[in-house]
Amino acid sequence: MKTTLKLLCLLVSGVLNLQAAEDMVFRLPTDNDALYRGDNEGYFMYCDRWFEGKHSRPWQAGSYGFTRNELRISETQTICTKLHEGIDVKPIKRDAKGEPLDKVRPIAPGVVAYVSNSKGASNYGRYVVLAHELPEGTIYTLYAHLSAISCEVGQELTPDDTLGILGYTGVGLNRVRAHCHLEICLMAHAEYHKFGPAANKHGLFNGQNLIGFNAADVLLACRDGQTFSLSAYFATLKEHYRVRVPYNGSMDLLKRHPFLYKGDWGITPPALDIAFTAEGVPIAVYPATEAVQAPQVISCTPKPYLQKHCTANRINGNSKTAALTSGGKTFISRFLWVEPQPSSPVPEQPQQTP
Repeated sequence: MKTTLKLLCLLVSGVLNLQAAEDMVFRLPTDNDALYRGDNEGYFMYCDRWFEGKHSRPWQAGSYGFTRNELRISETQTICTKLHEGIDVKPIKRDAKGEPLDKVRPIAPGVVAYVSNSKGASNYGRYVVLAHELPEGTIYTLYAHLSAISCEVGQELTPDDTLGILGYTGVGLNRVRAHCHLEICLMAHAEYHKFGPAANKHGLFNGQNLIGFNAADVLLACRDGQTFSLSAYFATLKEHYRVRVPYNGSMDLLKRHPFLYKGDWGITPPALDIAFTAEGVPIAVYPATEAVQAPQVISCTPKPYLQKHCTANRINGNSKTAALTSGGKTFISRFLWVEPQPSSPVPEQPQQTP
């Protein structure tokens, strides 16, 4: 157990460099190639939806973003308010009983960072996390709802290897809706295991510490063998809100992904402005000249409905009254934690003689 924990700490901190950072081509995780053929319904696993007395099975619910929990906001418009941070890949191979047989493979060369073999320990069921070294820093891929896992922590894998079998372990799934839930993520904080919830069973690789961006975008960008640039991709993402946070000269996220910082590294500002997509992906960090005592929203894209419906309930009010919810404050705090420094002992005062 101690060896495993040490391995994970070295891997996340970048000290353990089993694979040189390089540009990568990301590939499909299974033999299902419908995404490349423009057949979204054949690629994304649907969800059963009941809305206003009608039942539907939209494939969109298996794609990335706000794709679930439909809400009517006017006579002619509805929106979905629940964030889905991954994509759900349909199986294309089943046995006579309907059990899925699809092999799940790494979408890029990487090192197995975490394995959860318990189907009841999280909503993910059985899942695997791989670390991938890019020039812009380490990113992670997560493969969930597996029926079986065939890899172990520390193992180096390529897209030619099998890491598990597609399944339906986890919450709310059955054999009919079996799929591979795939996420491509940034890690919010490399020391989350030190300050996360006491009930955290998965350490650094708890889903709350992994910030997913659109895996389908990445797969499609590499469809014809093109390499993937994290910085170029983030430059295409749309900022939705910006949060100003106190700064003491150190932020873990910027240590691991310095390309995010848009300021002068030689100057330490009193605060930072973190730009987020609506889904909560931190796409840029700017220096701020005005100090703050606590995180506060300083800008937010207007919407014709409350901001909580399009920010995973992290922002309250509208664009003019935007403020962090309690969940939003918790979310931002994951990026800001700093190891407490031990207090210096108070020197003993010499006793005075009468």
